[in-house]
Amino acid sequence: MTGIDRRQLLVHTAAAAALGAFTPGLVPSPASAQAKGGVNRITHAISAGDISSLDPILAWVSAEVPIVTVVMEGLVAYPPGTVSTDFVPALAESWTVSEDGKVYTFALRKGVQWHGGFGEFTAEDVKFSLDRYMDPKVSPWSANYANVDSVTIVDPHSLRITLKSADPFFLSTVASDTESVGLMVSRKAFETRGAAAMRLNPIGTGPFQFKDYVSKDKVVMVRNDAYWGGKPHVDEVVIRFMPSSAARELAMRTGEIDSMRAALDGQVLERLASQGYIIDNKGPEINWWLHINTRMKPLDDIRVRQAIAHAINSADLKTLLGPVATVPTQMIGPAYFGAATPSDFSDAQKWTYDPDQSKKLLADAGHRSGITLDMIISERDDYRQMMVLMQEQLKQVGITVNLNRVDHAYYHSQIVKFVNPLVLFGDITYPNAEILLSRAFRTGATRNFSGWHDPSFDALLDKVSASPEIETRRKLLVEAQQRVADQFVLVPAIFTGQPLVRSKRVDLGYELKSSLALEYRYSQLTRLKD
Repeated sequence: MTGIDRRQLLVHTAAAAALGAFTPGLVPSPASAQAKGGVNRITHAISAGDISSLDPILAWVSAEVPIVTVVMEGLVAYPPGTVSTDFVPALAESWTVSEDGKVYTFALRKGVQWHGGFGEFTAEDVKFSLDRYMDPKVSPWSANYANVDSVTIVDPHSLRITLKSADPFFLSTVASDTESVGLMVSRKAFETRGAAAMRLNPIGTGPFQFKDYVSKDKVVMVRNDAYWGGKPHVDEVVIRFMPSSAARELAMRTGEIDSMRAALDGQVLERLASQGYIIDNKGPEINWWLHINTRMKPLDDIRVRQAIAHAINSADLKTLLGPVATVPTQMIGPAYFGAATPSDFSDAQKWTYDPDQSKKLLADAGHRSGITLDMIISERDDYRQMMVLMQEQLKQVGITVNLNRVDHAYYHSQIVKFVNPLVLFGDITYPNAEILLSRAFRTGATRNFSGWHDPSFDALLDKVSASPEIETRRKLLVEAQQRVADQFVLVPAIFTGQPLVRSKRVDLGYELKSSLALEYRYSQLTRLKD
């Protein structure tokens, strides 16, 4: 039996088991159907079992995105349904940039009210939010703001941000979308309630306001009638926690949910499309990297890391995931500015599939009998299924990987403590390679799962940030990727789209082409058709 046949058997068996396990509880009861009647409600299912934080200044992951990005907002926004540098006004109604590109002056929107009666949004809130983002003792996102020199309140509705060096991509750090980490929070709410109370009870200015959180079940948000952008058409948005793709698919078919995060499975997507559901497969690519933790022996030996890299066959992952996936021939997806092309890497830097070479490298490193690694993996289907497949591939060359499945929120809480020898992580951001490289390889970065760091590499990234010329930045970013490739501290496992599924009743209010949110982002424009 080939590796792929074995994998298909494992995946199909697991899916069948999950469907059987969840079927009884997913049949809508008359009570639940009656509760939905009379309320114009959209229910969306995410692929995580729970959430850990709704404070955007703390660590947060894709499971929290459909909540925080409709409750809270940034100074600017991406055009609806598109990731673009043509930013549109949000909490700032306009802005100017100095001739040297270092000073941004924002004119804030007047009359915007915080949810919960916490008063008007002002420049005090912006400074409070950015000061928290920039504090490394408070926020894991502080590195994103390393280029900010000062934040100055001009008056209650004007604010000036001065950069250390010109950055043509700066507005992405104050935009209303995931991984921009630029969502604003209420100073008064934090000072009144305290940061601990705000962690799972957020206050924002967005089209929907937080109402309720039930652990391992759901979050409920209700319409903000006073929203500055106009009264939303939908009364409620409910986010359900459903880590099983089989459970989500069944809930779609029974009408329990209106939309969902789809499994990275071509057969599932084809089946749902044939049943009349709308499939939105949006970009930019998710970069699925297998990080190798050099803090742990024997992974501090580059020969062992090379053995792992040459054992991974991305073509098998492509077979598993179907048309939403692309086999990587470079480190970072081609949609990202500064992504090195295949020709930028030498043969010695490439992670080509070569199991015989893997076995030789292990033997040369003194591990002829193989090695054993113990790790946790998220229960979420995409993480689990991909890691199970790679577990089998690694086994073929003498690397035994013992997997302990945990819920998605716990997985994310632990990998930033660097407990895993291998970390599978799907990353997406504003399409700029500098952001991905800074997150993964800067000294002290929260997502430096590999533990590799080098002051000269940090200096190289600093040089990127300080370079006003786009072409200079691109060349420096290619050099940075070559430096990483030399170390074999990650394997670009696969690139994927971001498939989402919705009922034809759900009108987003815009055409979804690309987004940094890995889930649907419902807004005041969203409607439910009859």
